[in-house]
Formats: sequence, C-alpha cells, structure tokens
Amino acid sequence: METPRRPSSRSWRCSHSDGIGNVEAPLNETSWSTDGLIGVLKQVARSSPFYERATRMLDRRLVVGAAPVPPPAMEPRRLTIGMCTYDDFDGVYFSLQAIRLYHPEVLEHVNFLVIDNHPTGVHAEPVARLCAQLPECHYFPYRSMVGTATRDLLFRISTSDFVLCMDSHVMFPPGVLARLLAYIDEHPDTNDLLQGPLVNDSGTSVSSHFEPTWSDAMWGRWSTDERARDPEGPPFEVPMQGLGVFACRREAWPGLNRKLGGFGGEEGYVHERVRRAGGRTLCLPFFRWLHRFGRPAGVPYPNVLRERLRNYLLIAHELGDDPGPAVEHFRTRMPPEDVDEVVEAVRVERSGPFAFFDAIYCINLDRQADRWQALQEQLARVGLCFSGSVRRVPAVETPDNHHVGCALSHRAILEEARWQGLRNVLVLEDDVRFSPTAVADLAASLHELQDRAWDLLYLGGHRWGQTYPLLPGCRHLEIPRGLTCTHAIAYNHTVYNRLLEELPARPSEMALWLETYKGIDQFYAYRFQAEVLLVRPAVATQPGMAPHETGEFTL
Repeated sequence: METPRRPSSRSWRCSHSDGIGNVEAPLNETSWSTDGLIGVLKQVARSSPFYERATRMLDRRLVVGAAPVPPPAMEPRRLTIGMCTYDDFDGVYFSLQAIRLYHPEVLEHVNFLVIDNHPTGVHAEPVARLCAQLPECHYFPYRSMVGTATRDLLFRISTSDFVLCMDSHVMFPPGVLARLLAYIDEHPDTNDLLQGPLVNDSGTSVSSHFEPTWSDAMWGRWSTDERARDPEGPPFEVPMQGLGVFACRREAWPGLNRKLGGFGGEEGYVHERVRRAGGRTLCLPFFRWLHRFGRPAGVPYPNVLRERLRNYLLIAHELGDDPGPAVEHFRTRMPPEDVDEVVEAVRVERSGPFAFFDAIYCINLDRQADRWQALQEQLARVGLCFSGSVRRVPAVETPDNHHVGCALSHRAILEEARWQGLRNVLVLEDDVRFSPTAVADLAASLHELQDRAWDLLYLGGHRWGQTYPLLPGCRHLEIPRGLTCTHAIAYNHTVYNRLLEELPARPSEMALWLETYKGIDQFYAYRFQAEVLLVRPAVATQPGMAPHETGEFTL
C-alpha cells in the first residue's frame, strides 16, 4: 500500500493527545493518493472530524461523474404535486411558479416532486437549481427507465395522503387547487381517480373526457360532456381522460405495469385498473386545467410507435382484452410488416422465461455507449427487443478500483428494486453473452424454481474448476459454493434489506469495505449466507470466461 506524503503543517496536523483520530485542519486534496487515504482511514476513529473530511475527499476522488442518488426523503403533506419532465425547463418553471403565485393559499398543505427523466440533458441543471430554490420542492434525477410510465414513481416516492400528477407544462385557474384540497378533505378515504376538464387555449371550451376509440395511434379521443361546462356542477363518472392532470389517494393508487416503456399507452388503462380496484373515474367540473401542447422546437424525447404498440399489447394481455383492434389500428400508422414484427416480438417476450423477472437491469458506463449498442444483439436473441425490456443503469465509474463502482452499481439497483416494490430483478453487465439455448435452458431452471425459497440466482459464473451438487429434486438448479462474477445475477426481494444493510452506500465506505471483501462477487461467494442457486446449464457468460466454459456461447 502506498504511504501518503505528509502535507505541510498548514494543511494537516494531529493532536497527539489522541493520535491520528483527531485532526483539526483541512486536508490538502493534492497531497493524498487514493490508497493513502484508505490506509489512513482504516486507522482513524469513525467519529473523528478527520474521518468525515477524509471520506468526503475520498468520495470525490473515487467517482468520476455522478454517484447514485436515492429518492428524496419527503415530509408528509396533505398533497404532493408531482411531475415528470424530459428537457422542459420552461414548462417546469412556469408550472411551479404559477402555483406559487396564483395558489398561495395551498402552499402550506402541499409539497412538490419533480422527476427528471433526462438528467444528463441541458435542461437538467436549471431544473435542479429551480427546485433547490423553492420551498418544499424536491428534485429526483431518474434514468433507469424512460417514458410516461415514470409517473408511477411519484406515488412510490411521495409520503403524502394524496398525489396530484401533472404534466410539466400545465396551469390551473385560481382557486382550483384549494377546491381540490377541500374535496379530498371531504372524501379522505376515496378510492376514486380524480380528474377535470381540459380548457382550450382560448378558454372558450372544455374537454371532459376521452371517448374510448382509436385515433392517431392512441386509445382515446377528446370529447365533451355538457355537465363539465358548469364548474359548480357535481362530479360525474367518465370512461377515461387524458393523463395531463389527475389525482388519487396514494394508498389507493393501483400502480402501472412494470414492463411499460417509451411514451404513451396509459390512458384508459389507469382508469380500468382503478375501476377493478373498486374505485370510480370521476370528472370534477371545477378541477380545470390548461395544457401547453405546442412544441415549436420539436418533441425532445424518443416517441417511437413500435414501443407504444408494445405497451398496448402488454396492457391488453394484462387486462384480458382483445389486442386485435389495437393491431388493426396501428396497421394504418405503420407498415403492416412492422406491426407483425412487433406483435411477434411481444409474444416471444411475454411468453419467454425472462418475463419471470419484475425488471431486468443492465449496468453500462455512460462513456461506453458502443457496448450498450453491441449488447442489443445479445438481448434480441433471447427475446428482449424493446427499450422497455431492459432498464439501462449508468454504471458508477471508479477508475482507481472498478470493484467499488461495480458494487455501488449493484447496490443502487437493489435500493431501486426495494423502493419500487419489485418482487425480483435480474442484473446484467454489458459484456454478458448468452448461450444459443439460453431461452429453453432458463425456462427449465425457472420451472424448477417455482415455489422454492431463493435469494440469489446466478445465470452463469466462474466455477474455478469446481462441480456443484444439484438442488434436491432438481435437474436444472445447482447449489454453488465459491462461484464468482456477477455478469448475470438475479436478486429476490427476500434479500434486499440484508444486502442494503451490508453494502455501504458511500464510495469511500465501499472502498474500505472492499479492503476486507475484495469484490462484491467474492462477498457473495464466501461470506454471505443465503439461499444461492445456479442454473444448469449456465446460460450466460463473459468473453474473458470463454476458456472456462463447458457449454457453447456466441461471443
């Protein structure tokens, strides 16, 4: 281990009364190597001021770019006003400031949550700065999945009684939000979805709901019920409505399909889920809103029709609806052969073994987009063909020790899986390679896994020449001991809490932890007591492991 050079007495000094554990002056950033800081921290009392200063320095030294950010801790309010945004600073600015300027009577009862779905874009920093300046306004950068289904996360992060979800370019007439708060105070246990009329730009007409019909690659067409014209009129049920604005009691929110991706498909689906959970879908005539539809600079996000069609097909399957009308409508919007390709790809994905996992994540460095693109061929070979099929997680880059970044990346996924309530997740690394028979072999292993207790499931790994016994009563599941590598590993919900307690969240703490455990795979292999299984035969490998594999892989 490298011995740190002693800085000048002006930047570093010890109190010899209690040794190195009491360091009073600031550290000189340039005088310490990473290994030197780790070496000293191993000897320092964690309660000392020096320890905290040195770990902050080590955090900065270890990580290139952004480290994972957990969801904000929000104090409960009567109502959280939340929005998801993608490169729309102007919309966010005027939406938030309009509420603060024209609805001051509600501010003590609400907080704000902004989920930035493109936190590496040019709009991200101004949006984050704005949120930091506004009282009770929380900013959360989120990249794992991109699309309109991220609105589901507003309900999972908020701790308020009710959540109002709005597009990031919406304004309300004065008094509307106060009336909404009064309504939910009168109906504190409601299971209903609360919406209101969209007001057109001239303010002369309203649209109260969507008619359930196909139009312009979308399920639903704007329509008006005459009862919506009077803002003093009573609530009434509607079949569906656009999702630019809606409110729901947080504990009554039915959630969205975890596999949805891209933009569009939730209109009508949310309403049906609410009804099946015992709620109503209401139009409150006073709950009026204005929506900016114009985009002179163009739509900034990827709005791909094949991804939207996939959403509609997944929704039809979940609800038990006939997908035929959706398919026929999209034949008028896409080349018929492209529609047929999407229908078959969704059938393969939905019926394949990878559908067993609530979510599939892939860890990939931002600067290695080429590896992400190269991986798409591997994913397509096992039936994962859409952007919503696999969530790309930006790897934590730690050049001095890649084991730190690997462990932090896995931990970030575990934390996300826990707060999103995922039953299980499959984590891939971007150099994973699948066997030609991966689909059939994994299906056989998962069939045996049904109704069995498990914590970790490896789809492959480095055996180091060992053979492993079969799980009793199984032919496709082994009990590994000493298996390493984490290029394809599944985590069950039963293990989230234990691992999150064990794995440090801070880069500096992870570096110190790895002084003992060397790598997260080494910890799993030799120190972690859990129900660990390995599929037989292995279905995933890495290029560097090819000489050690007994099966066939396409590298």
